[in-house]
Amino acid sequence: MPLRLTRRALLLSLLAAVPAYAIEVPPPPAPSDPNAVNIGWMVFVPATLTVKAGTTVTWTNTDDSNHMIKFPDQKGPRMDKGQTYTRTFATPGTYPYQCGIHGPRMTGTIVVQ
Repeated sequence: MPLRLTRRALLLSLLAAVPAYAIEVPPPPAPSDPNAVNIGWMVFVPATLTVKAGTTVTWTNTDDSNHMIKFPDQKGPRMDKGQTYTRTFATPGTYPYQCGIHGPRMTGTIVVQ
């Protein structure tokens, strides 16, 4: 048992001595369509989109990772890079959503007026 603690202490001290490097990755570009959201690097761009009632919003996965649009009342399919998902918003209100794969660390909102 003491040998295990010594190895663990050594490993922790080595890890503490190694500097942590953050990789800065730019978010995906803003979509050219005003009723669209791009997905990439764990963010939705724009994070909040305001549209008129009756508008169809299109999400496009620009990322190498799979993503899924999940609202409290429905979810879209798993999207590979380049795939899209659409939803029409008929009723005014605020519609929060998240990635159905990555959960609450990846969220967005559609505001319908």
